[in-house]
Amino acid sequence: MHDRTQFPWRAPLSADWTSRWKAADTQIRALAAGEGDPQATAALCDAVRRLANERLGQSEQLKLEGLARRMLPIAKQLKGFRHFRIGLLGNRTLSFLINALRAAGLGRGLLIDAVEAPYDSAASFAFGAEIFGGAKLDAVAIVLDEGAFLRESTLLDRAGEDAAIAEGAQFLRRLAAAARDRMGVPAIVSSLTPGMPPVSSADGATPGTLARFLSRMNAEITIGGEAGDWIIWDLAGLAAQIGHDNWFDPVRFHQAKTPFKIELCPLVADHLSRIVAAMTGLAARALVLDLDNTIWGGVIGDDGLAGLRLGQNSAEGEAYVAFQRFILGLRDRGIVLAVCSKNTDEIAREPFRSHPEMLLKENHIAVFQANWEDKASNIKAIAEVLNLGLASFVFVDDNPAERERVRQELPQVAVPEVGNDPAYYPALICGAGVFEHLVLNNDDLGRAESYQSNAQRAELQTKVGNYDEYLQSLKMTMEVSRFDDINRARISQLINKSNQFNLTSRRYNEEDVQRFEENRDEILCWQARLSDMFGGHGMIAVVIVRKQPDTWIIDTWLQSCRVLARGVEETLMNRLIETAKNAGAKRVLGEYIPTARNGMVAGFYPRLGFVPGGPAGGDAKTYVCHTAEFQPLKSFIAVTAE
Repeated sequence: MHDRTQFPWRAPLSADWTSRWKAADTQIRALAAGEGDPQATAALCDAVRRLANERLGQSEQLKLEGLARRMLPIAKQLKGFRHFRIGLLGNRTLSFLINALRAAGLGRGLLIDAVEAPYDSAASFAFGAEIFGGAKLDAVAIVLDEGAFLRESTLLDRAGEDAAIAEGAQFLRRLAAAARDRMGVPAIVSSLTPGMPPVSSADGATPGTLARFLSRMNAEITIGGEAGDWIIWDLAGLAAQIGHDNWFDPVRFHQAKTPFKIELCPLVADHLSRIVAAMTGLAARALVLDLDNTIWGGVIGDDGLAGLRLGQNSAEGEAYVAFQRFILGLRDRGIVLAVCSKNTDEIAREPFRSHPEMLLKENHIAVFQANWEDKASNIKAIAEVLNLGLASFVFVDDNPAERERVRQELPQVAVPEVGNDPAYYPALICGAGVFEHLVLNNDDLGRAESYQSNAQRAELQTKVGNYDEYLQSLKMTMEVSRFDDINRARISQLINKSNQFNLTSRRYNEEDVQRFEENRDEILCWQARLSDMFGGHGMIAVVIVRKQPDTWIIDTWLQSCRVLARGVEETLMNRLIETAKNAGAKRVLGEYIPTARNGMVAGFYPRLGFVPGGPAGGDAKTYVCHTAEFQPLKSFIAVTAE
């Protein structure tokens, strides 16, 4: 399989790719030598991201891998990328994946560095061995096949098979616990892929066969992912999509113990990089849609309502309805929808209001931009209304010229190459992996409604001249409560994904969160939810405070950027200082630890009435508030507490 055919959703390779690569490579080498222009790094990161999101041949792939390798030592200078270090653990050879993984991350705003554990060292890791050489990691990816498990293979021996499955599941849990407890990082566990096809169609129903063992073990992996024991990487799904003969190379397996064809490394690496993007909050959250020949066939302004190809009157019309159903399925997962169409607004809205076959309705669309302006400019306007960064957006348009225009102007926006046949749109968007996510929770499902309400709030703000009056008109209420088992997974997710409005960026897993819940005497741990007249925002803040007799120390303070400038931090601080004072604390200490992404909160404590405190290590700064001197901050949020 040639590299270019692995990524049909990527933009075609442009004629000037090599010259653009040379320009980027020159800048990176200059930065590494201390001679480059630090002010030009944002444009450089955008340029590299564009390079990575084209259909690369083998030569271009190697060039991009070299570029990624040279970028890693200067990761701190490249603020347009998130650095992530991952350990690769398996019972087969994974070294071929390292360079490809570095290159794959670039297309998703990631600088991924990979460290491979010694060959077939999974059992050693599970039982306590240090196999990564003391490397500080952000996650461990576990890639195993049936050879990693001790199993009885006697046909029709149900008891033996049950015992092998139980032992296999326990082994996986030991591996995940070793990553979590000893290294403090999550495990990413891949589903098991077959090394050979089944002998018979009945193998799945026959105890003792390899096909049945793999199926049952993959069911255990699914159960563990649902329980939060690990993050699932569906490698078996990718192998099935490609097909066994294109996935597995028996000659290379016996020569070098490769679990899949080496030629597939770029695709496998891309599949893993999308998991990392979801873990780090870099997966897309919004879908921007063109209209004519994208969600219906025809041009509404020319063909009129009756002339649109949509619905059961043709195969093409059915494909557009299926695409709309797919879009609504994304919205059910929390993806916010927007329209960006070159059209007259009233005419563009007519199918949403009057066409009997339209599944999408106006109330599904958070922002409707139908005008004759440049689409890149309109996407920027949509981003401002929704208060989302451009990297959160995916743009779908049947017109290749419009796709290329947005790619050039807005490299952070994902633009899948969907072609012009609506029957393929869903598969190409899924293949691009732009909407990859971890196990969903109720807050995730409500995200689309939340962002849609943001658009309504923005509209209200334009009608109310005074900002205080606007905040009052929202009729906001905040529920503040202690951590609990129901929301534990969501709290941990916020702690590990929030980067911008995060004072210390400390990371805690679910076990840590549970310990905070249970330690009532020494730890104050709050979760906060915000609602207003337009609906709820879900969980929007997490605060962890370590209590000493006279002094309370803020360990973690993070908030969702969805609710900036609403008075959330003022409201929470008022309540925290009051609670500390009532408990007899004379001081509340806060710490700001700067990172590449949290500069927006550098002035957080001075703005809330704290003064500089004593010295702190490294770049960290400490601040203090004397509870007796604190003056309550202005707030328009009513607080309820459990």
